[in-house]
Amino acid sequence: MTRLARRLYVPSVVTVVLGAVTATFGVLHDWEDAFSLGLVASVAALPGLLYCLTNRAAEASDDQLADAHHAGYRLALQHVSMGLLDSPAAPPDGGEGVEEEDTQGISLVDLANHLPDNVRPFRSRNDEEDDHRKAI
Repeated sequence: MTRLARRLYVPSVVTVVLGAVTATFGVLHDWEDAFSLGLVASVAALPGLLYCLTNRAAEASDDQLADAHHAGYRLALQHVSMGLLDSPAAPPDGGEGVEEEDTQGISLVDLANHLPDNVRPFRSRNDEEDDHRKAI
């Protein structure tokens, strides 16, 4: 934490608490001035408190960083021991026993007229009416 955040934390917390107590006291005893003073004090101390808390949350200590590093290292060792990281990658040609046409990419050249057998178009590609097709 920065020096400002360290010096601002306790006074801002005390001011927020005292402001809330004063505002509550003003509401219970119907004193508008006490309520207004407590509300203004609480609202005025909130930016300092938010600065301190966000500064504290953003900075990780050396111990926290070391713990995170060791936890990641232990997790990697566990994955290696389980065999999750040692498996060989698939060969780019698909491996042995794969036919030549299975290793080729999809050709997007003339798909409008040459669709695979398992694909049924919603409407005719040649702008002609097809009377024997029915909706399911």
